[in-house]
Formats: sequence, C-alpha cells, structure tokens
Amino acid sequence: MCILTVLLVGWLCYAIPLTWGMASQARMKKGVDIRLSDPTSKFVDARDVIVELGIDTDRLGSVLRDSFDIDALEKRLKASDKLQDANITMLSDGSLVVDVDPMVPVARVFDTTRPSYYINASGKRISAELRYHIDVPVLVGTFGSEYPAQRLLPLLSYIASDSTANAMIATVTQEPDGNIILVPNIVGHVINFGDTSRVADKFARLRTFYRHVAPTKGWATYDTIAVKWRDRIVATRRHKELAPIPIPTDEDQTGILDLDDNEPAPEDISPEIIEDQKRTLP
Repeated sequence: MCILTVLLVGWLCYAIPLTWGMASQARMKKGVDIRLSDPTSKFVDARDVIVELGIDTDRLGSVLRDSFDIDALEKRLKASDKLQDANITMLSDGSLVVDVDPMVPVARVFDTTRPSYYINASGKRISAELRYHIDVPVLVGTFGSEYPAQRLLPLLSYIASDSTANAMIATVTQEPDGNIILVPNIVGHVINFGDTSRVADKFARLRTFYRHVAPTKGWATYDTIAVKWRDRIVATRRHKELAPIPIPTDEDQTGILDLDDNEPAPEDISPEIIEDQKRTLP
C-alpha cells in the first residue's frame, strides 16, 4: 500500500503539471454554434449574433482557450438592443455554444424627440429598421425620464390580454403632462385615460358608456371621454358653445322706426336716417 501510494503521488505530480501545460496551450475550435430560442424571429438571426459578438470565427482556431474571455462576450451580447438574454458555453473540445433570446417587442414608440423604436416587456429598446416590421401596438407622444414609455406597459399588457379592449383601441398616446390618451377604432372621439392605475375598472366604465350612453346621446355628440377620475365618466361635448336663445327685445317688438322724438337713437344708426324713414310712414 505504501508503494502504491508513493507511485500514485508521483504520477499526480507529473500528470497535473503536464495537463496544465497542455491546457494552457489548447486552442479554440473554429466556428460558433448559434442557438436561437425563437428561430422565426424577425429581429435577429445567426449572422446578426456573430456580428454582435465582434469576433472572427474563422480565426478562433489560433486563439488560446485560457485567453478567451467568455464573460466579456456575454456582457456584449446582453447589451445588444436585438437580444433579451444570452449565455455562452465552452465545450471540452474548445467549441463555443451561444444561446440567445431574441428581442420580443410589445410596442413601437413614436417619440417626438427621437427616431422611432420598439420596446420589450422590460422596457429595453431596439431601433426600428426598414428590414423588419412587427404588428404591435403603437405609442405616440413625448417620453422622457419623468414619463417613460415603459410606464405604459401595464396598459399594453391588459389590452393585449383582453379581446374586447384589443379590438377597441387603435393607438395609445401620451401628452407632455403625462396624460394617457387612447384613440379608439370608433372614430370621432378620444379617451382620456389618465394614468395606468385601475386599468380594468376604467375599461369597464368605457364599456358601460358605449353600451348605454353613446347609443342614446349619439356617437358624434362627444369628442372626449374621460375615465381618469375614480368612479366617474366625464364626456365633453363636441360643440361646446350652444346657440344663444332668441329673446325678443323692446326694439324687436316695437320696431326701430317707432322711437320717440326725445329718445336718443342707437349709436350705430344715424338720427338723420331715422327722421327720413319716419317721414315716409303712412
């Protein structure tokens, strides 16, 4: 047993440094195995991932494994606006396997201060390019640090999950003061939604308005329907100024030609004209 133990220790003292030396000289394998969680993604394909990696896959065979920084590559991929997540694995033969989750957009944002872009469920942006177009809800308005586009994501999530709301709403806009304005498919009015609180309750009040009020008052009666206040529906008439009620005056009843000689004439009528008209009376 003592002899076997000595031999084993001696072999380890020889094999471990030899293995370390061989590993330090081991090189990468050419090529990269790109695996997309959604192969049908319109935002990214295998070639895009290689471009985002920023490495020459044909020259990987000359790169030592010890000098290859996998963590830095993963950070670069995760920072890409085309990918939601990425994981890189080096196999025992020196080959690289790259698993990536392409961007899944939930809305397209048309910001008044910058070019349009898409956002995913976490608010990550991807620049809009001509080579692809995704049919997702549209956000229009001014978005900044105080009122970012991702604040609308709970509202978009509800609209996407509710078939009635999804069929009802065409566009979501945000005003500079943060008010959310919904543009419905029913043309002729807009909906002042306020913020993203009590979303289900607000849509329930909207359905009540469309079911009971609009058919009675007329679909073209109101230009704005507000559900921003709790437990209320406030509608603004399209024609805000009512026509004045015609109330007859003394002048209308007696006629301007029946003025008394001592009564001063109105400023816009010449006294000479009044006298001339009175002389012609029968």
